[in-house]
Amino acid sequence: MAAMNATARLGAFAATAATTRLAPDVATKAAICLLDSLGLAVAARAEPTAVAARSMTTQVPKGPRTARIWADGRHAALSEAVLANGVAVHAHFQDDTDHDSWTHPGSLISPVAVSLGETLDAPLSTVLKALTTGYAALKWLGAGEAVARGLIGRGVRTSPTFGTIGAAAAGAVLLGLDAAKATNAIAIAACTTGGTLEPVRCGSDEWRVQNGRAAHGGLIAAELAAHSVQGAPDALEGPKGLLRSLAGLEHAPVQWREAPDAATMIGIMAKPFATLGDNMSAVLAAHAVHRDRIDLSLVKRITVAIWRPYTEYPGTSFKGPFTRTVQTQASTAFAVAAMLRYGRLNYDMGVEHRQDPEIMALVAKTTVEPDDIGTHLDASVEIELQDGTRHRRNSREAPQVLVFQDEARAADVFENRMSGAGMPAAEARSLAVDVLAAAGNGGSMPIRTLLDRLTGSTKETRT
Repeated sequence: MAAMNATARLGAFAATAATTRLAPDVATKAAICLLDSLGLAVAARAEPTAVAARSMTTQVPKGPRTARIWADGRHAALSEAVLANGVAVHAHFQDDTDHDSWTHPGSLISPVAVSLGETLDAPLSTVLKALTTGYAALKWLGAGEAVARGLIGRGVRTSPTFGTIGAAAAGAVLLGLDAAKATNAIAIAACTTGGTLEPVRCGSDEWRVQNGRAAHGGLIAAELAAHSVQGAPDALEGPKGLLRSLAGLEHAPVQWREAPDAATMIGIMAKPFATLGDNMSAVLAAHAVHRDRIDLSLVKRITVAIWRPYTEYPGTSFKGPFTRTVQTQASTAFAVAAMLRYGRLNYDMGVEHRQDPEIMALVAKTTVEPDDIGTHLDASVEIELQDGTRHRRNSREAPQVLVFQDEARAADVFENRMSGAGMPAAEARSLAVDVLAAAGNGGSMPIRTLLDRLTGSTKETRT
């Protein structure tokens, strides 16, 4: 018998996931990531691209093949809801990060797992299995960065490219596809995926749409496969498949010889600040400096050291002038300067302060240096004052729970986001606690119940 190729291996993994019980710690982490995605979509309800995507949906009565728009509680056709929710989760550039694939899984996987789960009246446990399958598929596709870096080197953005495939894997779990049909879902997604890095480089808006379209594309791939549409058998590794055509790699990575591992869900990183994942460690170091209360008027020079690949990512080296919000979110210098000045870095910072003279003065004094010794989690910020005094902090000094959230941190973040959108804080915390408890107890809560509570208290505020 011929050895299973990578496309079939990923399909087989998705086919078995629906009947495989999640380990308690994996289920809890999946619930943490789910809360992160839902809260972000609601928090971004006023972002222009999210508003545009939502306005393109057609409101319909609750019924078969409909799902809710999380930002306002309206029902739309399932595929429209997945697209709009995906754009919303990604709208503030704060959705979670998988390092191996250089992706933001929350906006790619959660819209399919939750919205399709709502349509099928699935319990939370099944939604979390689908979500975990999609997240694990992304990490597996990235292959310890090997395939991810291949894509990036050719100007291809990893989130929308891997995202369609991961979303298809999640959809396959919810639809209960067998190995053959799940493999077709993976193949259809792999042959209809992609997105370039140009929007991130220049600061335009369609990077948000890329992730929403990837979620949408994954849903379509899974549903087509459910109807026996066939995909290319060797879509990932074939002579004209994704690996060679998009990533420019001739040989499949060793990671693809084994099935994905659901336990890799544990390593997903949250983004406490609204900036590129590449900048997160630098901002954590800058946050530590900010707490030292240095007189910024005396700053002579700011030196930021981050992992070399991050210094080479499109947009990170840009130092202005900042005419678009996304330019500030990509810029390492802006992110560090804003944190030093204000001690916070939310989405509104790039909207309201992109021409802030105090931030721009600090940006002009900032030099970003590549670090060949540390990892993606390491960065330092050193401030040199006019009298020669130096203050240096590094990212490891920050509480790791900011990035690797536990249940308490996840509940705090969800409460803050939802209370900012109009849900009473006590209701928001109660929902978060109940979701986390349900995940740990087998996840019998219907996903529709979760969404009833999510959208019910804030519907009037958000419309």
